[in-house]
Amino acid sequence: MRIGLLAPSIYMSPTHFGDMIFAPRDLAVHLADGLAERGHEVYFFTAPDIQSKATVIAGDGRLLTEEYRIAKLAADGPSQRATWASFYTRKRNYEADLTSKCFAKAQAGELDVIHSFQDDLAHFFEDTTHVPVVYTLHDPLPATPKDLSHWLFSKFKNHRYVSISNSFRKNDTVGLRFIETIYHGILPSQFPFNSTPKDSFLFMGRMVPEKGLDDAMEAAIQADVPLLVGAPIPEKGKESAYFLSRVQPHLADSHIHEVGVVNTRARMELYANARALLFPIRWEEPFGIVMIEAMACGTPVIAYNRGSVSEVVRDGVTGFVINPQEGVAGLVNAIQRIGEIDRMACRKHVEDNFSVEKMVQEHEKMYQKIFDSKSA
Repeated sequence: MRIGLLAPSIYMSPTHFGDMIFAPRDLAVHLADGLAERGHEVYFFTAPDIQSKATVIAGDGRLLTEEYRIAKLAADGPSQRATWASFYTRKRNYEADLTSKCFAKAQAGELDVIHSFQDDLAHFFEDTTHVPVVYTLHDPLPATPKDLSHWLFSKFKNHRYVSISNSFRKNDTVGLRFIETIYHGILPSQFPFNSTPKDSFLFMGRMVPEKGLDDAMEAAIQADVPLLVGAPIPEKGKESAYFLSRVQPHLADSHIHEVGVVNTRARMELYANARALLFPIRWEEPFGIVMIEAMACGTPVIAYNRGSVSEVVRDGVTGFVINPQEGVAGLVNAIQRIGEIDRMACRKHVEDNFSVEKMVQEHEKMYQKIFDSKSA
């Protein structure tokens, strides 16, 4: 099958944004490579410096490297607002350039299906071709009609959508046409399994209220266990109200150990050596890839039952799924029971359900279904 995989964000570039957390990057590359390995003719519309087994088609590289300015905004001086507006416009132009190349290839009869893996501009091009298009949604659905994405989804609600968890669909106020749920996948071989972890627990994520770092720290202190915090500590003068009121007071406690932002290898070592990953989220997270990364190393997950948690973690088998109303007390109880979890069961759970191989196979079946019945 001839597949156009569209991931046109400039954030896909490892050269320019390699230090930025951008989950779709690795996922899209794994998908492109896996499909190519299975014999498909894959055209990967993405950043020029992506290394892939698929055929990479890039946009205009000048939009990645040149500091273009918008004349009207430049007259306002180097304000943060003007700088961001110029950058955002450059970003959108790169995405539009690549999206148009993808649909031009479809119009030329060179594609059988287009998968917009991380792109919303494709909606405006879909009617220019008879080639079927499917869209994977990564970000939470709009909560109110005032959200701009609510307008976009309402306009294109009959397009084909893929959710990354079943829970993702619960907040669908538009009535989107979901045709499949396909979970994210990782390469388990890249994650070292460890049956004999150290004594510390781990938090990995952004330092925002939704991730619940303050609850993780409070639980570790009450349970009398060490907690490693893999999150960037803000610079002096740039602290958020959340950091100052809920996080900073705990940082001086002897149970809390900062590790900051870590590279891929260090992150894997942290996962492998942790007794458990604490994931006390306060929002409906669509997936949460850190959970499967931790379990691949044999590390169970202790998480509040929000978003996709109950789909990813098997309660009592690969970790503990806590009722959010139990709060810190529920986390503490789970920490004290963590010895009940078989770390090999965690690893096998990922191998069976969240591998790149399974993710690729599920996409392959979906493409074939769409291609066989273009009115699907």
